[in-house]
Amino acid sequence: MSGLYDVVPGKSGQINNLLIDSSKYGEEYQYFNGLDFTLSMRLRNGLTISGGSSTGQTVADACAVRANLPELNQGIGAGLVGSTVNTVSPYCHVAYGVLTQLRGLGSYVIPKIEVQFSGVFQSKPGALLAANYAVPTAEAARTLGRPLSGNAPNVTVNLIEPGSRYGDRINQLDFRVAKILKYGRTRTMVGIDLFNSLNSNAILTYNNAFVPNGTWLQPVTILTGRLVKISAEITF
Repeated sequence: MSGLYDVVPGKSGQINNLLIDSSKYGEEYQYFNGLDFTLSMRLRNGLTISGGSSTGQTVADACAVRANLPELNQGIGAGLVGSTVNTVSPYCHVAYGVLTQLRGLGSYVIPKIEVQFSGVFQSKPGALLAANYAVPTAEAARTLGRPLSGNAPNVTVNLIEPGSRYGDRINQLDFRVAKILKYGRTRTMVGIDLFNSLNSNAILTYNNAFVPNGTWLQPVTILTGRLVKISAEITF
C-alpha cells in the first residue's frame, strides 16, 4: 500500500495545534446527495399506514490538503467513520456508496371486537467494514529503513477503502396484537408483542482487526432473536 508516512524520529511526539482555514493548502469538501420519501395514510375503516425510504451518498475529500500537509491528522467529516486523514491512511477521498433505508408501519383495529393489529418494519444497510492491520515495526522497517518513530511496536493500517464493503443488511419486523377491554370507565389493553418476528440473525458488529488466517470479520454481536412480550395497560 502506497501513500503512507511515518514521522521522522526527531519530530516524534511533537504537536502543533495551529488552526487555519484549509483553503490555504488546497480544496477540502464534504457533501451529501440524497432523497427522502415518506407516505402516510389514514383510511376511514381505521387502517393507518406510514412508510418511506432514505437514499443517498456521503462524499468527503481532503486530497489536496493532504498532498501539501502529509503529516496532517484530522477528521474530514463529522460522524464519518473511517474518513480520518492521517499519515497511515491514504483514503483522503471517501465515497460511501449509495445507501438506502426502508421503514414502514401499519395499524388496524377490527371494529366490534376491538382487536388491534400493528407492525413496524425497517431495513437498513449493514455495518461499515474495515481491515485494520497492526503492522509490526520489524515489517515497517523493511520499507522505512528504520524502526517506527517513538519506539512504537506497531502501526494500524486499514487495508480496504472505507465505504467499499458493508456487512449484512439488517431487516427487522416487529408485530403486535392487542385486545381492548372496557369496564365502565376503566379501559384495559392486553397485548402480545413479537419483536424480530422473522427471527433474523443479521450481524450488527464485526471484528475489524485483520490478522492473516485469523478472525477477521468474525461476528461480534447479532440482532436479538425473536422475543415475545405480554403486557397490560389500564386506563381509568
